[in-house]
Amino acid sequence: MNTSQFPTSSGFAVGYIKPSGQPWQPILGSIVNQNGIDYVVVQGCIILGTVEEMNELANDIQNQPALLTDANAIKLGTVIVGQGVRWPGNTVPYEIDGALPNQNRVTDAIAEWEQKTNVKFSKHNGEPDFVVFVPAQDGCASTVGRKGGRQEIWLSDNCSKGNVIHEIGHTLGLWHEQSRIDRDLFIEILWANVDSSKRHNFDQHIHDGKDVGAYDFGSIMHYPPKAFSINGSDTIRPRTSLPPGVVMGQRKVLSPGDIATINAIYS
Repeated sequence: MNTSQFPTSSGFAVGYIKPSGQPWQPILGSIVNQNGIDYVVVQGCIILGTVEEMNELANDIQNQPALLTDANAIKLGTVIVGQGVRWPGNTVPYEIDGALPNQNRVTDAIAEWEQKTNVKFSKHNGEPDFVVFVPAQDGCASTVGRKGGRQEIWLSDNCSKGNVIHEIGHTLGLWHEQSRIDRDLFIEILWANVDSSKRHNFDQHIHDGKDVGAYDFGSIMHYPPKAFSINGSDTIRPRTSLPPGVVMGQRKVLSPGDIATINAIYS
């Protein structure tokens, strides 16, 4: 995914995530406006929720400090990461907004997931939790896992089939590959080349749902080498030579590691 395919931000806001078995954690994100509503987006294309929802959660935490210390504390309505937000029956009900152009990029991306993994997709038929692919002003973005109710995948005109595969990966529960706990063993972040206003996109606040199997340079969930570059130089440098034929940050197809990860969590 090119940096240009991340939604344009207008400022910063604090959001919250709740990895399973851990308390709520604050995380710095960007403010992205979609159809007149401000959202908190982290790591370039992961939607935590609206700014209003994040502010409500911040108020809850201020009034109930245990939410930041109690690993069992749960509040519905925002992003909760873990087995509890997998899609039941390995099936994702979905709709495609009629205003979305080039809808075959969605159906082709769905076919990639269905042909290679245990996950299936079905046309929405009254299920309470479902995904809607909607047009966006710019960039591509999604929530992580099953949020509950109607949840959107944003797709601007320049989002390709590969970008849609990537965003569906988030919807199924995957974070970015380079946000793994063990990432520093495999890559180096070249901070001098990172746009200072985008540094938070490389934060490692995510500790759930990703460290399944070996680090995968070829994952469709991995940032490209120049993600959020301020000067056109690489921001990510592998610490070892990539395997033959592997492209870091590719947005074409699911890698063997992507397939194995999804089949492990949707067994």
